[in-house]
Amino acid sequence: MEKKNAKKDIQKLTYAQLEEESAIVLKTLQEQDLPLDESKALYDYGKRLYDEMARRLDALLKETNDEEEAS
Repeated sequence: MEKKNAKKDIQKLTYAQLEEESAIVLKTLQEQDLPLDESKALYDYGKRLYDEMARRLDALLKETNDEEEAS
């Protein structure tokens, strides 16, 4: 994974792009023998991706529940 990826504005990524980025992070952490500081930075980026995905899913769930209650 290139360092520029860690600086991506994750809020501008689509959900599918967030999933792709997460898969890359996980694969990189599992398969590469990275120095501790790089592993930590990559882990932190992965956590930000996960948090954004969870935020979007929570918002979608709330929106869906609100629509059901309005019906």
